[in-house]
Amino acid sequence: MYKIVVHHHAVKYLQKLPEKQQDRIKKALAQLSEDPFKLAGVKEMLGEWDGYRRMRVGDFRIIFWVDREERIIYVDYLGARGDVYK
Repeated sequence: MYKIVVHHHAVKYLQKLPEKQQDRIKKALAQLSEDPFKLAGVKEMLGEWDGYRRMRVGDFRIIFWVDREERIIYVDYLGARGDVYK
């Protein structure tokens, strides 16, 4: 299993969401911690986001990168699909 570290901006965004959406995202993060490379819906990003991966959770996106040696997932961005890439 991987440890998940969530950036404080992403935590604040998550706390502002309705409880149902919070639960959905938390479940997705729990699944992500098991194996971030074989989970459906996870894709590598390109261009200025090179090195990052994204996970789709409904209309939300979780943008993260993985430290394979330390087995840590760093969640840097969390937000609505249209806003998170800006």
